[in-house]
Amino acid sequence: MDDIPIIIAGCGYTGRRLATRCMASGNVVLALVRSRSSLDSLESGGVPVVQTDLDETPRPTPDQGVRYVYMVPPPTSGDTDPRIARWLTAISGTPERIVYLSTTGVYGDRGGQTVDEDTPPRPVSDRARRRLDAESRLLDFGASRGVRIVILRVPGIYGPGRLPLQRLQSGQPVPRDGDTGPGNRIHVDDLVSACLASINYDGVHQVFNVGDGNDTSMGEYFRVVARLAGLSAPTQLPLDILLKEVSPAMRSFLTESRWVDVSRMRKELRVAPKYEDLEAGIRDSLEEERRAG
Repeated sequence: MDDIPIIIAGCGYTGRRLATRCMASGNVVLALVRSRSSLDSLESGGVPVVQTDLDETPRPTPDQGVRYVYMVPPPTSGDTDPRIARWLTAISGTPERIVYLSTTGVYGDRGGQTVDEDTPPRPVSDRARRRLDAESRLLDFGASRGVRIVILRVPGIYGPGRLPLQRLQSGQPVPRDGDTGPGNRIHVDDLVSACLASINYDGVHQVFNVGDGNDTSMGEYFRVVARLAGLSAPTQLPLDILLKEVSPAMRSFLTESRWVDVSRMRKELRVAPKYEDLEAGIRDSLEEERRAG
C-alpha cells in the first residue's frame, strides 16, 4: 500500500481498470471525469470521482505531493492541446509526478522501420501533433516546477470491450495481406501495469514506448479476432480502395508503418507484458466479455 494519492485525469476505459487495481492494492485514488454518465458509472463501482471540464476552468483538486496519471484526450481539431495547457495552469501545488499517456503516432510514418525513444518525433497527422504538443508542455512544466514527468507512448489498445467485433459483424473489409506494415498494440491490462510502474519509477528516463512487442499487421489482427470469436473471415480489399471508406483516424493507422521498440519499458520499468501472445490476449478478452454478459 502507498499512501500518496493517485489522481486519474480522464478516467475512461483504461483509467477505470487502473483505478480498480490501485484500490485493490490499498492506494488512495481520485478520478477526474467530464461527463455526468462517467461520474455515475465510476461512483457505482466505488471509485471516488470529481466532475470537471478542461474546456472550461478546471475544478481545483488537491495537487500538492500527489501522483497524476493524465489520460484526457486532446480536442479533435487543431495541432495543439489547449486542454492540458489549461489544466497545467490550474495546478497550484507541486505534484510528486505526472504520468502522461501519449501515442506512438508521434513518430509518424517510418516505412516499417524500428523506432525507439531516441528517434526524433515526426508526426504526420494533426492528432499526433496534438499529442506531441502536450508532451512538450508537460516537459516544460516539469522542468520549471520540479515535477517528475513520465511519458508513455502508447500504440493501439485492445481488451475486453475494445475488440473490433461490431466492425467484423457488419462485414466491413480489412486490408489485404502485404498492403500494411507492422502493427503495434497493447492489452489494456498490460498498459495498466506500465502505468503502475511509471507511478513508482525513480530512474532518469522520461519517455517510454509501451507495447506487447508483437508486430502483427492490422489486417491480420482483424482476422485473428474473427477466427477466435467464431465470426466469418473479413473481406480483404486493396489498401487504395479501403482508404476511401474509412475515417481519418483509421486512415492514419492504415498508412503509417513502424515497429516500436519497447526494450526500455522492459528494462527500466520492468514491465513484462502478460499478453505477448496476441491470440492469448484476444482469447482472454473474449472470455471476460462473455462473463460480463
